Amino acid sequence: MRTTLPALALLCTLPLAAVAADNGATVLNLSASASQELANDEVNASLYVQDRLPQAGALADRINKLLNRARQDAEGFRKVTFSSGSYNTWPDYDKNGKITGWQARAEIKLKSQDFTDTAELIARLQKYMALEGVQFGVSEQSRRQAEAQLIPQAIAALQAQAAAAGKALGKTQQHVSELSIGSAQPGYPMMMRAKASMAAAPMEADVATTNFQPGNSLIQLNVNGKVEIR
Repeated sequence: MRTTLPALALLCTLPLAAVAADNGATVLNLSASASQELANDEVNASLYVQDRLPQAGALADRINKLLNRARQDAEGFRKVTFSSGSYNTWPDYDKNGKITGWQARAEIKLKSQDFTDTAELIARLQKYMALEGVQFGVSEQSRRQAEAQLIPQAIAALQAQAAAAGKALGKTQQHVSELSIGSAQPGYPMMMRAKASMAAAPMEADVATTNFQPGNSLIQLNVNGKVEIR
C-alpha cells in the first residue's frame, strides 16, 4: 500500500471570493481532498450460458441443468461467493410473426478476495459457460480503512487553506462552522454483454487457468466546509 506524496495527494481549491459574516468574520467556502493508491484485493466475475431450442420447456431444462452444474462446481470453492444473475427467455419469430423457437440467457456472479481460487473456478465453469467479464477493485473493508486514514489529511489541507487566506487578510483565528466528508469511489469498468441474438457455442474442452494481475485503485476522500476567519 502506497500513499502519494502530500503535494500530489492533497488537492485543494480556494474560491475567488469570501463572504463577510455579521460578526465581522470572513466566511470561506473551501474544499480539499486526500488520496491513496491501494492494491485491488477483490475480484468480481460474471459468466453466462445462452442457447436456442424449438421448445421453451426443453430450453429451460437445459439452462437450469447448466446453472445447477455451475452451483455444484462452485461449492468446492468456499472462498468464492456464488450468486445468480439475470435469467431471460424470449421467442424467435419468422417473417410472418410466427414463433419458430426460443432463446434463453442466464448469468451467474462470482465474488472473492482469493484470486487463485476464483481463476480456477472460472476456468472450470468456462468448459460450459462463457465469461462475460472480470473486474478488480478494492474491498469495502480496505476502502473504509484507507478513508479513515485520509480524513485527517484532507481536513488538515482544508485548514491550511484557511490559514493561508487568513494570513493574506491579516486574520489569524479560524473556526470550521460546517464540514461534509465524502468519498470518490473508483468506478468499475462495465462488462460487455453478448448480443441477445447469439447463442452460446457448445463447450467442454479443458480451459487453462489464467494468472490474474489485479492492479491498483486510487481511493480519494473529499471534504467541503465553511470556515470563519477573524
